[in-house]
Amino acid sequence: MAEELRPGFKAEAENIAQLVRAELNLGTLDALDCFALAEAWGIPVASIGELREDGADDRSILRLRDEDAGFSATTVVLGTKRLIVYNPRQPRGRSASSLSHELSHLILEHEAAPAIGIGGCRNWDGQQEAEADWLGATMLVPRESALEWMLRTGDLEDGARNFGVSVELFRWRVNHTGVAREVTRTR
Repeated sequence: MAEELRPGFKAEAENIAQLVRAELNLGTLDALDCFALAEAWGIPVASIGELREDGADDRSILRLRDEDAGFSATTVVLGTKRLIVYNPRQPRGRSASSLSHELSHLILEHEAAPAIGIGGCRNWDGQQEAEADWLGATMLVPRESALEWMLRTGDLEDGARNFGVSVELFRWRVNHTGVAREVTRTR
């Protein structure tokens, strides 16, 4: 993923994450509530099931909820309106990651494209996806937060629980931000 990030983006993501977290009055070790962030930004969030109220077909909803579908979240764009739709059956940490990823697309003002392009192939902008992945993870666990947590406790599983993310995401942030090396040098 890192090869698709433009120079300086990682530092920019840390700055954006600090601004977003400050807007929500979060301390260094507080978990980011993506629903609260979406609400603060005026972006509605709906579960797949809630789409039924707006006329979505039961078969379509069941298909998206199916584990084999692999659906976590998406942003629906209509003109200037945005709606994030998520799968409530995903584990909590996966939902946080998916929602922060979708919110990152909006924060970074990525240009929306139809999900499916010509020939039925999925539209995919690798740079935008890499940026949304990085910023989403950074908002959930900023480098400063990972460092403070690891210096205090050194426990990855407790850190993941504290920040409401998967152990894999927390470990990834600790390893890919240089926190692991810094903690090792400090101890």
